[in-house]
Amino acid sequence: MSDRLLEAAARAGIPVPPAPHDAATLAALATRVFCHPLKGRRPPREEAYLAAARPTTLPTPAGELAAWQWGADDHPLVLLVHGWEGRGSQMGAFSAPLVAAGFKVVTFDAPAHGDSPGEETHIRLLTEALQAAVRLHGPPHAVIGHSWGAAGATMLAAQGDIPRGLVLLAPPLWQKGRVELAARRMGLSSAAQEKFVARLQQEVGWTYAQMDIRTVARLAPCPLLVFHDPADEDTGFADSQEFTALWTGSRLVACPGRGHYRILVTAEVIAGAVRFIAQLR
Repeated sequence: MSDRLLEAAARAGIPVPPAPHDAATLAALATRVFCHPLKGRRPPREEAYLAAARPTTLPTPAGELAAWQWGADDHPLVLLVHGWEGRGSQMGAFSAPLVAAGFKVVTFDAPAHGDSPGEETHIRLLTEALQAAVRLHGPPHAVIGHSWGAAGATMLAAQGDIPRGLVLLAPPLWQKGRVELAARRMGLSSAAQEKFVARLQQEVGWTYAQMDIRTVARLAPCPLLVFHDPADEDTGFADSQEFTALWTGSRLVACPGRGHYRILVTAEVIAGAVRFIAQLR
């Protein structure tokens, strides 16, 4: 067994099955590790965002998620969706400007993230949580998603809950690329990697083609604004160039020096997103 897979399982608190470890056993362990996000502490800045919000909950198939709302109930809805191993509060810098522009803003901790229950999750459970938010709050005027949350936002639109516009921050191109990268980082053999990739697709219940942003881009379900640092080390700027070229009515804004996370608190990004969403009315 790969030392890197053992270390990842130990960090996640996932027990390692007894030997022998064939490819199927390693693929099953890798799937658990991949679907098990690690949780971090909420910093004071994010606590301040939530102090201005109304705590609430979001009933979903994965359990009752921790959620927060800013703004009046009868205002148009903007959903904020965080990334992998993130928290809804990470998106909090968008809340006050959006409320000032006349919107209701809702965010939540995804299944197995932040204050929400669960230990394992994946893109379909995130999408189902977004669908639950739509059932509870009504059709979204816009959705802002970061990284894995950007993938969830596009899947929400692909499943038929189409907002008037989407804002994606540092989006990934497709889930299979993320899975294959994880397999390499865990040091899986070729045989174990093949079984891991297949097992995870089965676990989610969607094909990798369905989870490819290029598939959604060809449908161009709504206007799209994308912000991405050309030097982002977590998701590729060239990938955003590729899928926005396919998406009619999209615009890609380069944000040099903002990285994968600082982009969430960049004043120009926040202002540009709010202007775009306000003009969708």
